Amino acid sequence: MKKLIIYIPILLFIVSCADEIPEIGERANRKEQMVGTWQLEKFVQTDLKAKAKAYPAFATEKDLTNIFENNPYTDFSISFNSDGTFTSVTGNSFIDMIEQGNWSFDSDEVPSKILLSNGSQNQTIVIGSFANIIYDKIEFTIVKVDANTKKETISYTYYLSKK
Repeated sequence: MKKLIIYIPILLFIVSCADEIPEIGERANRKEQMVGTWQLEKFVQTDLKAKAKAYPAFATEKDLTNIFENNPYTDFSISFNSDGTFTSVTGNSFIDMIEQGNWSFDSDEVPSKILLSNGSQNQTIVIGSFANIIYDKIEFTIVKVDANTKKETISYTYYLSKK
């Protein structure tokens, strides 16, 4: 009975404060946030088979950003336009990405992937997180799948910032 006497005022206090919770506001327009040119800052390769076997980080991840002299991955940029088109520029880097075409999200409400297409070419980019997009930073991941086993083998993570 004493517990009930203690909990009832606490419950009433919580319920009475419910009106004071501020509104969060409208959902951010992710498409508007993506529009612009994004320059690569860092490029990391992850061996997914080694990671699955719990190998240490030095055996699973490799920063490839400047691994090739005269061919830095930082030459790569991608521009997303508000009309749903995009252009990627590889420069001297060895990034394998569709050069131009159309882009869209897998979901307008809660996007987790960017879908690139140009005729019969299609590419899916996993969005690492939108958490830092307000700071003009974003992460993309592309996963390579073994054609025979259909298992994920390598992933490439692109760390980009908006120009």
